[in-house]
Amino acid sequence: MKILKEEEFNNLALKGKGRSSLIFNSLLNLNVGEAVLIEKKDWNRKASPSTLVKYIEKTHQLKFTCGALLNGQGWAVKRIEPTTHSVNKVVESIKPHKEISIAPKLKEEIVSSPDEGQLKLKSEIVIFYLGRIASCKIEKIEDSLKAVMDQFWERDRPMLKALFMEAIEVLSVSNHIVIENGKTYIPLKQN
Repeated sequence: MKILKEEEFNNLALKGKGRSSLIFNSLLNLNVGEAVLIEKKDWNRKASPSTLVKYIEKTHQLKFTCGALLNGQGWAVKRIEPTTHSVNKVVESIKPHKEISIAPKLKEEIVSSPDEGQLKLKSEIVIFYLGRIASCKIEKIEDSLKAVMDQFWERDRPMLKALFMEAIEVLSVSNHIVIENGKTYIPLKQN
C-alpha cells in the first residue's frame, strides 16, 4: 500500500464503467496540446470515437479536434484550447444601428462594468441561441428567451433578458438572423 498525494491521484488513469473507459479517462486527462492515437483494435464500438469526444466536450467543457487516419487503422484526438474568448471579441466589436430598449439603470450597469464573467455569459447566450435557432430554423423571441432563462436559471433574470435582447439585436444588425413579427430565423443565403 502507498499513500498518494492529491496530484499523484489526479494523474492516475482510473478504470471506470463501460467498454471504452480507458479511452474515456485518457481523453479526460489530456492537457491542452496533447494528443492520443486510438487504434482500431482498441475501439470496439460501431460509432467512431468522435461520438465519445462530442460527449466529453458537452459534459466536461473541454475542446478537442478529432479525425480518422487515412490508412483506416485508427483515429487521432487532440485537446485544444476553447475559443470562447474569440466569440466575446466578435460580439463586442459589432455595434447595433438602433438603440435597444433596456431599463436605463440596467443598461448603465451593463455598459459601465463589462466584467469578464458578464462577457462570458453573453457569449454563452449567443452560442446557446444560435445552436437553438440552427436546429429549430424559426422560433418566437419569447420562446427563445424562455429557453435562455431555463438554460441559465441560476443567473439574474433581468440581466439575462437584457443580454439576450442585445445579442439578438446585434445578430440581426449583422444579418446573421432576421427578426420579423416577433420571430427569429436564419436568412437564406444569397448568391
